[in-house]
Amino acid sequence: MAGAQRLLVKAGREILSFDEGRPITPAEIDAYLVHADGFVNVPVLLMDDLLVRGYTEELYRRAFGDSPS
Repeated sequence: MAGAQRLLVKAGREILSFDEGRPITPAEIDAYLVHADGFVNVPVLLMDDLLVRGYTEELYRRAFGDSPS
């Protein structure tokens, strides 16, 4: 996950997007991927430089570059 430069996160009903063109710091990864009990929130998809946490059809469409139908 250390090479990720983009991050999409399902947070409640929203999708948070982080695309700053720089590697995501370990602190940012912990903040969005690790639950308070120390376990990783799932599902997690790592694709090239994109890290995706959570699942909805809209989230995966954005991850794969498709526009919603």
